[in-house]
Amino acid sequence: MSAITETVEFGQYPLQVRPAPLGLRSGNKGEGTIVAPPPSREPSLRGSDQSPEKIDIDLPPADRGSGAWKFLFAASIIEGFMFGFPMNYGVFQSYYSTHPPYVGNTNLSSIGTFGTCFYFLGAPIATYLVRRYQKWQRETIWIGFTITVMGLGASGWAKDFGQLVATQGVIYGIGILIMYYPIFTLLNEWFIERRGLALGVVCASTGITGLFFPFMLEILLSKYGPAWTLRISALALLLVCGPCLPLLRSRYPTYDHAKALETNHSFLKMPLFYFFALATLLQGLGFFFPPIYLPSYATSVGLRTTIGALLLVIYSIAQILGQMTIGYISDLRIQRLGLNGRVPVEILVFILPLISGLSILLLWGLAQSLTMLVVFSMFYGASAAGFAVLWARMATTLSPNPTLALTTFSYFACMKGIGNVVTGPISSALLSPTVSRDEYGIGKFKGIVAFSGVVMMASATVMLIWGIGSRVIKCMQRQGEFRGCPA
Repeated sequence: MSAITETVEFGQYPLQVRPAPLGLRSGNKGEGTIVAPPPSREPSLRGSDQSPEKIDIDLPPADRGSGAWKFLFAASIIEGFMFGFPMNYGVFQSYYSTHPPYVGNTNLSSIGTFGTCFYFLGAPIATYLVRRYQKWQRETIWIGFTITVMGLGASGWAKDFGQLVATQGVIYGIGILIMYYPIFTLLNEWFIERRGLALGVVCASTGITGLFFPFMLEILLSKYGPAWTLRISALALLLVCGPCLPLLRSRYPTYDHAKALETNHSFLKMPLFYFFALATLLQGLGFFFPPIYLPSYATSVGLRTTIGALLLVIYSIAQILGQMTIGYISDLRIQRLGLNGRVPVEILVFILPLISGLSILLLWGLAQSLTMLVVFSMFYGASAAGFAVLWARMATTLSPNPTLALTTFSYFACMKGIGNVVTGPISSALLSPTVSRDEYGIGKFKGIVAFSGVVMMASATVMLIWGIGSRVIKCMQRQGEFRGCPA
């Protein structure tokens, strides 16, 4: 097996990491040599021509070993519980809307929106701060975790709607933003060849918690009310996720004199980035509607209210399988069918929105029975939820430089965040007041079905245009007609 050399931007110098010969490794320790500044002498930051020295450091292996698996386990637990909680806000919204003092409040959805939108829309700012203050990554995770738990706990003592928005929504969402992106940075250190699979496992953890969160929250709300449910939830997050924080360690050594990393925006000059960004934006505009309105749709066609929760469980199971499978496929190397390397991520970015759009338009829009809704939940959960797993490979497609991965990931998250924010206003405008079993989307939901299906298809179309256009340009370039156009 050929050795893989990693180039990692670290302080003032790049790190060249070369795996040691297999026979010289002991356990998960010695993994090679790093070219780095010596820890005993602070290099000049004012243009010194001093060259870096070669030093031997016990570097844990990437993609395998106890360090990588411990990190993946801890990150999955934190993702599943900390981010899975606001993803199941619909249970709280249903309770708030039917119990005083919030009956008739038309702004209840804003709590759930704030709980998740900061993670998406604040991503570029968060990644800039993570890179600038790189040596404080672990401390940042602890700070974000503390803010999140305190915000959720404080919501249990909220006296009015404004306080509930500020605590369960805004403070919780800001805490998630602060702690998540340092974790993603560390994931990029521990997983290189299997990065897509690792991200798929982490993302799938929200689907796993989605299997039992709704039922547990409904039981707690019915028995103890919202105040104690929020307090119990905060305590549960503290006890379950708190012990995982020490496992979130960096794979690389940290020097006190490490220089802040400058954000590299060279990918903004690449046309493919804008196609990826537009496809992600359109996919995000349609993504949130089905899981929000699937229970209401089931009730409107005459199914029992418990069927809505069952459909969300099926959706979560499909999400788990889809995200892990798509992550594995994005890492897969194929030496046949004309593919000498990984499956081109552009193909996956085209296929997933295409499946999502077709399932919305042909299955959800025509569904009149439980069978159709179950089949739709399976196809849509696997394809739509799996799209975000591709962001890591979209980043490496734009540049093999690992320092760009976090920055490009943040831009894709921001694109999806726009869809998260506008879902509420758009749905209010598209929902019809009455149900008609003879109409498409049973009348009431036809606008939502049509809109979400069309934007998903538009997302796929964007990548189809890129695929056709890039091939035409390359063909014309080979013929000498576009000599100035990059291949």
